[in-house]
Amino acid sequence: MKTKLRKILKIITIILLPVSLQVFASSRNKVRVIKEVRVDHQSSDMYITDETVRRMVLNNSHNANQLGLLKLNEIEKLLDNHAMVEKSEVFCTIDGILNVSVKQRQPIARFYENGKFFYMDSQGKKMPLSDSFSARVPLITGNVNEKYWENTYDLIKFIQNDDFLTKNITEIKVKRNGEYEFQMRVASFVVIWGDLEGMEQKKANLKAFYKQMEKSKTLNVYKIVNLKYSNQVVCTK
Repeated sequence: MKTKLRKILKIITIILLPVSLQVFASSRNKVRVIKEVRVDHQSSDMYITDETVRRMVLNNSHNANQLGLLKLNEIEKLLDNHAMVEKSEVFCTIDGILNVSVKQRQPIARFYENGKFFYMDSQGKKMPLSDSFSARVPLITGNVNEKYWENTYDLIKFIQNDDFLTKNITEIKVKRNGEYEFQMRVASFVVIWGDLEGMEQKKANLKAFYKQMEKSKTLNVYKIVNLKYSNQVVCTK
């Protein structure tokens, strides 16, 4: 009988000991003080600063210095609602480090409309300018209204996928009829791109023309390079 009782007590001890240790560890973790808020931006561009992230995290709770009192889901929602943040992840480690991983929204173009500037991000959404960092992206002017918003997004993504276009196009003008014109970084001529039809051929024609004119050192001879007509380049001096 005593042997059986010892076995039962042993089994109970084996079951309860880990639970007790876990409860004890959890209790200690709740009062553990935050040693550091470590921010990972996942990008070298700083549209939202480390200090801003830390301030948002620590101001989320009245007892923000204790790990166990932080509501991580609420902090993530708060960060995700920031104009410069696409997605965040917040987690704690047992050594008192609060880790904040921030994926920032990425601007792909800067728009100018009615005296105000704003960005278009990589998902095709409007994004405010940042106080801490300025993106090197093309400037979009002209008719930047909703009517041509999707087409303009498609054009910018097309430009982004080509090194030559990305390096050389500095400004895009949206015409009233929905066609586009480019300003180039080095050459002084205006590129009349037209609509979004036949963009691969237009790109090939522009590259070939640019290479030929660069080789002969006559890039600045022309004022207008028109690509809107099918499979041809019409130049005006």
